[in-house]
Amino acid sequence: MASTDGTTYRHLFGAVWRDRIEADIYHRVVEACLEEPDIAKRLNKRPAANAEAVRAAMAAESNALRSINPTQEELIKLRAAVAAVRSIEGDQEARLQDMHLDWKTVSLGALVITTFMFRMTMGASSIFWFTAATALAVFALTCAYEDSRRTLVRALTYAACVPVCWIRAFDMRVAGSSWESELRAKGVRPLLRRIIDALLGDDPDELLLAESYDGLRTTASLHYLVESSSAEQLAHKMGQMDGGTIAVCGPRGSGKTTLLEGCIKDNDFSVFVSAPATFAPQDFLTSLFAKLCQQYMEAANYRAPNFARLTTTQRALQRVSPRIKRFLAWAAYAIPAFILVALGTFATIRTLKERHEKLLQSHVQHAVNSMCDVIFQVWQGQAPVYGLLVTLLGIFIWKHRKSDLWSTIFATLKGFAGFAVGASLTIYPVISLALDPDTGRYLRSIFGDSLTVLALIVIGLAYIVTDPVAYRGVWRLGRMEIEKKEVMQSLRIAWPIGAVCGALVIPALREFISDSGNPTRVLSLLAGYLIFKLSDWKPRSREPVLVTRCRSQLYRLQTVQSTTSTLNTSTSQVLSVGSSHATSVTTVPPNFPEVVAEFRDLLSDVAFSCSVKGKRTIIAIDELDRLGNAAEALEFLNEIKAIFGVPKVYYLVSVAEDVGAAFVRRGLPYRDATDSSLDDVVNVQPGTLKQSTRILRKRAPGISSPYVGLVHSLSGGIPRDLVRYGRRVVETEAKTGMGELAQIARQLIVEELLETLSGFRILLSKQQWDESASPALESFRRLMRILRSEEPDMQELHRDLSEFSEGRWSLGGEQVQMSTETSHLLLEASCYAYFSLTMLDVFGSEGFTRRSRAAAFQEDGDLQLLAEARQELAMSPYTARALLRSIRRAWNLPVAS
Repeated sequence: MASTDGTTYRHLFGAVWRDRIEADIYHRVVEACLEEPDIAKRLNKRPAANAEAVRAAMAAESNALRSINPTQEELIKLRAAVAAVRSIEGDQEARLQDMHLDWKTVSLGALVITTFMFRMTMGASSIFWFTAATALAVFALTCAYEDSRRTLVRALTYAACVPVCWIRAFDMRVAGSSWESELRAKGVRPLLRRIIDALLGDDPDELLLAESYDGLRTTASLHYLVESSSAEQLAHKMGQMDGGTIAVCGPRGSGKTTLLEGCIKDNDFSVFVSAPATFAPQDFLTSLFAKLCQQYMEAANYRAPNFARLTTTQRALQRVSPRIKRFLAWAAYAIPAFILVALGTFATIRTLKERHEKLLQSHVQHAVNSMCDVIFQVWQGQAPVYGLLVTLLGIFIWKHRKSDLWSTIFATLKGFAGFAVGASLTIYPVISLALDPDTGRYLRSIFGDSLTVLALIVIGLAYIVTDPVAYRGVWRLGRMEIEKKEVMQSLRIAWPIGAVCGALVIPALREFISDSGNPTRVLSLLAGYLIFKLSDWKPRSREPVLVTRCRSQLYRLQTVQSTTSTLNTSTSQVLSVGSSHATSVTTVPPNFPEVVAEFRDLLSDVAFSCSVKGKRTIIAIDELDRLGNAAEALEFLNEIKAIFGVPKVYYLVSVAEDVGAAFVRRGLPYRDATDSSLDDVVNVQPGTLKQSTRILRKRAPGISSPYVGLVHSLSGGIPRDLVRYGRRVVETEAKTGMGELAQIARQLIVEELLETLSGFRILLSKQQWDESASPALESFRRLMRILRSEEPDMQELHRDLSEFSEGRWSLGGEQVQMSTETSHLLLEASCYAYFSLTMLDVFGSEGFTRRSRAAAFQEDGDLQLLAEARQELAMSPYTARALLRSIRRAWNLPVAS
């Protein structure tokens, strides 16, 4: 989209703007808003709504005033800041014009600069004093002349006001940014939308103007999950129970799977499985058992065994490879670091060894000799007291062989010793540095040099200011954009490197760093840090019992284990007399009752361990409605209901509506597996228009209400079909380039009608017909011919569709004769055609917004009734046709008698 410069809006000076800055900010805000996706999508949808027309409208005085009215407070601050800048700029300009430079003032300035440079580089030398005296003489000479004195005063005033100019300019930029943000949010953006809506003409909501369609690409995703009454009901039922079996029933596509996935929280331990279309109960339970073991091991951070590769080498490599990878990643940093530290501290360690080795050896030798003397005396019986104590110690050790006392004592002693030694080694450098007689001299030399102190302060402040967390956004350098955070991260690394280089250059710091005691202090700090880390180190705990049980069950469920033992006995080679024995043992696969018992036992322990940690245990069995019919699903429940009822375990089972209906009829003379298998049922009903609006606007933000009504009516409120028809709407717009509701609706309804009637035609082709059915078949044929044409004539299509849907098939007053099955199929096809005719009349005609407002005053004018009529087609064509007639009356459409 081409943009313009600020001259478009500068013609409003005096009427709206007081300064060019205000016009430039207004121009930037308008252009930025025109580039926003939702506004840019609305432009050029109709000829009158284009960018140039919008710019012309925003350049009008009334619209400019309307834009800035909500931002008066920030605008007043900006104008005050601009006025202050303009005032001080005018004063500075006047001072510059009033100054008359001559040799005296120029020489004075040069001498002052030269004196300052000599002071910074040479200190209080003779050259410094000479230039200072010369500057004072020139200053006295300058003050003796009125013109030079006035120029000097003006120059000093100008120099003193430069920081004030910078501060005022900074305040103006801050005020401008604040007004720009508020103008964009409260003024320009809302007004732009109203102007574009006005340029779009009547019914702007009939244009497809969604901000994004990314959510329609994904059929099932928890990212687009919206709250529903079914989800609240399921959460409430689970909150009232400490475990149990809850069935989730509803029509296909109503969101049962999404409901099951959405109720599982991050803190829960869950196993999600899908029931296969054809199954054996034992195979299904074996698969569920194996998945339970695998997921529990993964939740406990243990690798589940992989039985797809059964060779010994592959299993060994699979077990060892993670450890090798971790070791290589550790060694990539540890080995270079160790080499560098060893190289830097080798001389210090050797010096300490030569200095203290003999003393340490003498102390250790004395302690060892004393201990050996005591042991020898006890052995010789010369120390009965020590002997008694040793005996009691042995009895004490034997008595506590199975307790955790020794591990506790060892952990306590290790932690205490590590803390004491580590703290001593860490505190030693601080104490030695404080007691070092040269420390005071170093500090006096460092802080006595003003340049060194200034450098340290600048580096410290720069390190604090360049915190990358505080910087967001980019700096623009022409067309190039530079991330602020990346620049600050680079500077954050550069400052310490610069500090080290500066320390090596500055004499005072270099002398302090090169002190002879510093290597020992650094070595002490490193040793203390290592001891602290070693005192906190703990060996990896052994594998938990439940993980071991899960591993054993996986081996039993997924492998066949065989053991062979062979024994050969023989005498010498000359005379051989012996025997050979072989034994083979193969484990027997567990039978169904055994699998059920072991599954319940393991799941009970898993649920208990999770409940101790505040976690729920959920077993979700999905797609049970794929088993064919209710009888097969009930038989499946009857087979596996033995695994239900485990304490603290929630079973969530998605079933068809028939199974839910059977549970509701419990307690009556009718009784089946649901009575003893399920604890409660949650019914997932098709969504209402309000819920469909939430779903579509979550997946396609900005989609207008007419399109929501179209998609909701076609889908009947079924979430899966809702997303599918939403995707079809986008495809229709992209394929045809049409953006009006009537055009998209006609194309979509005609395509859907063609697909559905083609299916009916296949079913009708298998029926037996006689000559009396020719009018019905001819009406069906003409309708299909028009639907298959590339550009159907809508008037002809409307006429033939009305004829077929209203059943005008009589010829010469004779009634069409056909079988009951054939008649019912034809009746369903005509009823669906009647529904499509109503959809075409409602959404495929111009002026939907105006007609929907008129229909809203009628009892049956709600769009929700169209979705209910779509649902009613699956129940009865008679009730669906009656509902469609009442809807057509509410929308003022013709109704056949």
